[in-house]
Amino acid sequence: MKNDKIITHVKLTVRPEFIEEVLPPADHIRKHTLLEEGCESFMLMRKSNEPNKLIIIAIYASRQEYDWHLEQDYIKVFFSFLEGKLMAPPTTYYLEECPNFPT
Repeated sequence: MKNDKIITHVKLTVRPEFIEEVLPPADHIRKHTLLEEGCESFMLMRKSNEPNKLIIIAIYASRQEYDWHLEQDYIKVFFSFLEGKLMAPPTTYYLEECPNFPT
């Protein structure tokens, strides 16, 4: 059985001088995204030893719901807000769950 979930791992490397400015809007996006139909999980974290590196792990029920998420104005405004505040473009990895193997 094929799993249609979309699982993303996004890395944002924020310029250190902007990290405190970026965190509140990033948390707002987290809270807003968790209210979306089809968003099963959205975790906003940062690396312990590099606090300017934000990691987002998100799970969407389907490609359609993930695509809908990307088209929302609050997502577009957030990424526009990030312009000039990142050290590099965001890196997105698309993940899939490993199958369960009999033990």
